[in-house]
Amino acid sequence: MSLTYIDRFHPRQRRERQAALEHGRLRKYDELELLNQEQLRPLALLSLLLLVLGVILFGGLNLFAYFWQTHALPQVTLWGALLWFLVNMLGYIIILPVHELIHGLVFLLWGGRPYFGAKLPLALYCGARNQLFRRNYYLTVGLAPLLVLTLASIIFTVLVPSLAFYTLFASIGNFAGAAGDIWVAVRLQRLPGDVLVEDTNSGYRAWRIEDSTQA
Repeated sequence: MSLTYIDRFHPRQRRERQAALEHGRLRKYDELELLNQEQLRPLALLSLLLLVLGVILFGGLNLFAYFWQTHALPQVTLWGALLWFLVNMLGYIIILPVHELIHGLVFLLWGGRPYFGAKLPLALYCGARNQLFRRNYYLTVGLAPLLVLTLASIIFTVLVPSLAFYTLFASIGNFAGAAGDIWVAVRLQRLPGDVLVEDTNSGYRAWRIEDSTQA
């Protein structure tokens, strides 16, 4: 396996660490596979918790902002409810590639080469195979879609609550769908700051570079 150390903003350190990799001074420190049986149940519970919180956060904020602006509650008709559901479903489908695109853009920011894939029907993913990133760089990659899209959803809801009713599924789905990203971030945050992180199809591997005397 040939790994490339990625760091657009520290070229000297990038060369030094790449040389260390090529001299075999890399040692595995930690590994996480989200699809392991022992991870699936707690991950599903976290996703369910985020779903409930997302409904409360975005649904409650939407109703509050709408009432604040109009001094009335939204009126619901059968055809209006059907249109609401269809547009929301479309929004949910659209937010999936947007979420992965943000992962990819942050990979590119650090100098990485992202790739995209899909596990049908609706599971999309973005990775950066055979590349190593600083721990904090990788944390940024993982959490960026949650932070960016949640903030955008809140601002949009406050400014235009009547239209935000039609993006509820997208906002809530992005929030709940970030369970894996949050799980990885919490685990990585407990590791030393100098670990280097390799993205895998369903998790990560964390590595450390040994001193030349240890190697």
